[in-house]
Formats: sequence, C-alpha cells, structure tokens
Amino acid sequence: MKNLKLFSMLLFFAAILESQAQISAGVYRLSSATFASIGTDPENKIFGEARVSTGGRVGIEGTFGYNFVQKEEVNFYSGFLLGTEGNRDGLYLGVPLGVLVKPFANTRNFGFLMEASPIFPTEYGTYFRAGIGLRYTFR
Repeated sequence: MKNLKLFSMLLFFAAILESQAQISAGVYRLSSATFASIGTDPENKIFGEARVSTGGRVGIEGTFGYNFVQKEEVNFYSGFLLGTEGNRDGLYLGVPLGVLVKPFANTRNFGFLMEASPIFPTEYGTYFRAGIGLRYTFR
C-alpha cells in the first residue's frame, strides 16, 4: 500500500513538471490540519494540486479540481481529493467545494481560498472539514 501511495504522488509531481502550466503555491488552514501545497495554474479549467498536512498527523493529498465559474475576480471549483493520514495505512476520499477570490486588480496572482469538503471514509469515520488559505501563482 505504501508503494502505491508513493507511486501516485510521484506520478502527480511528474505530471506537474511535464505540463506547460504555471505553478501555484499555497498555505491553507482547514479544520483538520494546516496544509502546504504546490500545483498547476488554478486559472485552468482543470487543475491539480499536491498538499502536505503538517502538525500531529503529517499526511499527503492529491487534489484535482474543475472550475465551474471563472471570472477575473473569483473562481468557483469542485473536484475530488485522495489522501492519507500520515502513518496510518488507510486512504480517504473527499469532494472539495471551493472559492478562490482574487481581490487585487493589479495582481491576479494572489488569492484567498475558502474550501469545504466532506471526507470519507477514515478510521475516525466520515467528517466535514472547512477552512481558508492563501494561494499565489507564479507566472
């Protein structure tokens, strides 16, 4: 199972490096943990992101999103995420719903993220997480 997790994350990072997309980075404080992320350009219709959770349970997530609403100031997206909770063997699946607000007209590279997601199944059962964060896209 650990080999599958490692292979999945390596495949995800390889896809990011081979793509011609811009790179984004973020820090999110969700109700379950704080996450540091790196991903493709969130202005694309379909985008991806790798997240590492910090704190007591260090884990990894792969997130894939689809922008349903794309405007100059705001994006609304949904998708799915697959992750692991650190040293536990189980995987979890989530369905994030998020809004990326880009409030500064002179730089649309910086944005505030608000995201909510049901997470299932985990050893703790199904739960709901939500939070806010910051994302910057390097162009």
